[in-house]
Amino acid sequence: MTACFGSIRGVASVLAALFALAGCQRQAAPPYASTASAPGERPEVVVAAASYEAWPRAVTVQGSLLADEDSIIGAKIAGRVESVVVDLGAVVRRGDKLVVLDRSDLNLQMELAEAQLAQAASAIGLTPADDETQVQFANSPRVELEQALVDEAQAAVKRAEQLLPTRAVTQAEFDALVAQLKAAQARYDSAVNAVREQIALIGVRRKELALARQRLADAETVAPFDGVIDARHVAPGEYVQVGQPLITLVRADRLRFTAGVPESKAGSVAAGQRVLIRTGGRKEPIDATVSRVSPTVTQTSRAVRIEADVPNEGLDLQAGQFAEAEIVVDPAAQALCVPASAITRFAGVVKVWLVANGQARQRTVRVGRQDQDRAEILAGLATGDQVVIDAQQGRDGPVIAIHPPQAGSAADAPRSAASAAGGL
Repeated sequence: MTACFGSIRGVASVLAALFALAGCQRQAAPPYASTASAPGERPEVVVAAASYEAWPRAVTVQGSLLADEDSIIGAKIAGRVESVVVDLGAVVRRGDKLVVLDRSDLNLQMELAEAQLAQAASAIGLTPADDETQVQFANSPRVELEQALVDEAQAAVKRAEQLLPTRAVTQAEFDALVAQLKAAQARYDSAVNAVREQIALIGVRRKELALARQRLADAETVAPFDGVIDARHVAPGEYVQVGQPLITLVRADRLRFTAGVPESKAGSVAAGQRVLIRTGGRKEPIDATVSRVSPTVTQTSRAVRIEADVPNEGLDLQAGQFAEAEIVVDPAAQALCVPASAITRFAGVVKVWLVANGQARQRTVRVGRQDQDRAEILAGLATGDQVVIDAQQGRDGPVIAIHPPQAGSAADAPRSAASAAGGL
């Protein structure tokens, strides 16, 4: 019996020791809430209020910078190439020589046309410099001769008429004089027609001379506009036919940004809207406007083609270059914004640290546009909500919110982030 009680007392003492040890451990670990809530132990975080800011609504597209004009210049006449004046990359002005053909035969043809014109003009007493359209037919030597014969025949008939009653002139002689008068008048009319025909022939010779001179001028192919040589297709000594390509010339002082706007967004795009075009190797965007909008939707891409004229006086942009652009469709639009540094992303979920009533907790949000400084909140926050500016400082629990002096709402609006979801 004594041994049994001794065993019970031993077990009781062991249990008492265990309970005492557990009690000591509970007293050594103070509650988390009391430690976190103690003054001076709450972390300080810099916060900013979600606010509406001016952020123009834009449609982002991708396209290319194309040459404003791209022309394959062909030969106007057939001939052998004498020289090619330009080469790849050469900058030319309108009227500059590009390709010159052999002009030996053309010079001979022009000289022949000049001689034929002089011959035709001399037939009526003119020179090539005289204006044949101002010729008076009565002053032409041949017409003057025939006019004199007509006058003589008329005088003879008049005298015969006076002598006919006296029978000094027979009727047969009188009829012969009348016939001579008619013949003289016919020769006069023929002379006038001959002068008129010669004047027309002079006009023909002038056209032939002009054509010969034009062919001689066409032997020199010149630039139809200011541009840059993109390719040369012939070499000296080569015989070319009419229309054969000689030079490819592109107008590079002005380019066209061409892109396709998705059908779902094409309704908000119109001519005259601002376009910010970005290209590789250029820090600042190119500021332009929409110049043309296609009236049809491309069936293959379901997009509407737009074009914007891009100045390129310095030729620092190249035709065919890839570019990305933002078409500003609503310059007065506003968006609910927070600092971009307040956003965290993990596994496709976007969150911010929301501070309310001295407590910080994470809030899932839906983000729209974003740049280096700010992010657009489409859902999850309302105007005035305080978020931690540096997401790396965020933590669950009580915090002390610090407002930077420059922070503040840009524009309060009585609507939630869900109503701002109309952005892109």
